[in-house]
Amino acid sequence: MKSARGPGMPGRFAVAGLLLVYAAFAGAQSIFASGFQLGDLPFNPPSSVLCTAADPRCGPAYDPGHPMSAGELAQAIQAGMAAWRFHGARGSCSGCHLPDALDLAMGGFSDDSIRRRSATHIDPQRAEAVVNLVHAVRQKFELTALFHPTALRPLQPGFEPFHEITPGLPVWDSTGQRERDQAFTDHLVNDLHLLWATGTVDSLPKAHQAYDELHAVNLRRLKLGIPFDLFSEDGFYGETHKSVFEWFPDIASTPNSGMGGAFYALVDAYIADPTDANLWAYYDAVSTHTTCDPDLAGANIDDYARACHWMRQKYRSLQFFGHLLRRRDLKYPDFLADLRSAQPQAQYRDHLDIVVARNPVWEAGDLLRIAPLQRPAATACNETNHPCTLLPPVVDETVHNIPTPREARIKQSEVFQQSWFVMSWLADPALLYEGDSFATFIGDYLESVLLPYYDVHHAFVVAKMAVEKSAASDWVNAPGFRQGTGKIASVRTFSFKQLRDNFSPPPRNDPRYPVHARMFANFARIWIYLVEEDVRVSGSIYDRNEVMRAVRFMRTWIAQLEGQEDARINALVGALEASAAAATELRSQQNISENPGTGLQPNGRWAEFDTPYVP
Repeated sequence: MKSARGPGMPGRFAVAGLLLVYAAFAGAQSIFASGFQLGDLPFNPPSSVLCTAADPRCGPAYDPGHPMSAGELAQAIQAGMAAWRFHGARGSCSGCHLPDALDLAMGGFSDDSIRRRSATHIDPQRAEAVVNLVHAVRQKFELTALFHPTALRPLQPGFEPFHEITPGLPVWDSTGQRERDQAFTDHLVNDLHLLWATGTVDSLPKAHQAYDELHAVNLRRLKLGIPFDLFSEDGFYGETHKSVFEWFPDIASTPNSGMGGAFYALVDAYIADPTDANLWAYYDAVSTHTTCDPDLAGANIDDYARACHWMRQKYRSLQFFGHLLRRRDLKYPDFLADLRSAQPQAQYRDHLDIVVARNPVWEAGDLLRIAPLQRPAATACNETNHPCTLLPPVVDETVHNIPTPREARIKQSEVFQQSWFVMSWLADPALLYEGDSFATFIGDYLESVLLPYYDVHHAFVVAKMAVEKSAASDWVNAPGFRQGTGKIASVRTFSFKQLRDNFSPPPRNDPRYPVHARMFANFARIWIYLVEEDVRVSGSIYDRNEVMRAVRFMRTWIAQLEGQEDARINALVGALEASAAAATELRSQQNISENPGTGLQPNGRWAEFDTPYVP
């Protein structure tokens, strides 16, 4: 029942007498990771994201002074769940929502809104049962405060992004993107005082300081200028709110013939005991026990295979995020929880097929990278090299047409990728298990969707990702192209595909320009100092040729970005040439042969940096 969708979550939760709280952004110093685990700090959402009693768009929160009786509660849940799973027009409510309506219960939608949006799916009696179910679940979980229906942006650090200065701009407007990027710049410089963004890294101790500061930044708590997609949109409130770029799919997942009993048994086991292991039992069954509902208001489901695939990834993503809502915890579930009883020490690197399949957010974004809803006329949609995701008419009509249908679908596809790639990166900043593609692993797709829209965000991603890749020491012996991750003097630390020809700086008269140049100059300084130290101390290097190409390339950044060469950096690179030549090579020829094209990116563009540098 997608039409009855609704975001929501209370400001504070009391369950079984215990106060359960989220970790939240609480000022500049709180973003640093040392000293706490996610979920340990009080949750204080800004008032702008919460419902007020006087707001007609908000539904009733649980009132402890007027609860249902135990019998009324049980009856409301029983009747409501029957309606929730009823196969109405275009599927069941549960085929687009969380298994027990917890997403609607945690939202602030009014009863009238739920009735209105249910009308095209189920009859009025069942719609009323869903309304009562939402009330019952709010009581069951003691949800005494609710998010506003227009406010919840899942996985958005601090619950809100930085806002643009110019009012009324759509999220894809370039002016608003620059203004939010400027706000993020100011935050890095004036609030966090990161050496990488504010000073000059001109010594090994400063290189360590800058590296450690970047490593300590907790991305789940770092306020960004990139707005993540809203949990739900509602075109009833205006053309700009017509969007499929939300968390609820508009094509339901329905149990296959004869599999409904087995599927709902797994769902019920999870509702009764929402452990990570029980989550994966029913999450995995979405693939094996369900399929896209064929009822598309007259359209043939076989004509919309890409749309079906995309919507099912959104459905899986919703189940994933719903698990966090249910636990009142921003800590991601253990992707291998169900393996732990037999393999207590199971590592993600050894079960990547399972981990990638259970990590759906990136894949949802990547589907629209490969096949967006629309393309510019110069690269018009076709079924060969420019595929697109065609939406069935009943879904396509939910997308706005501002300024034109083509432009709206192009821009919204771009924004969806930015939102979903970045939100996935926040939990896996080394991109170790987002997908099976080498281009995904090195950050090619993540960086490309940020350029040229968010220049300083891109510079931060480049720096933070290099730090996280080099720090992932458990992955040094990972299989395939991930091998070598977790070492500073490694080709896995560097990916320059998006930087090889252009740093994509802001305009020279833009206040971000000097900060952007400083960030990239300091990136070069940090890594030249640290690679030299790693090779000198460890006596080893992972892919000597590629690492030295990277070092020689980074050496040229100094003069390009600072206006002159640095004699100390030049001398350091000269010393590194000698120590690298004598170092033990850690990358085997077998790994190179089995993983062709996994050197420094872009491939075949580094001949000018093959010659050793002589100061």
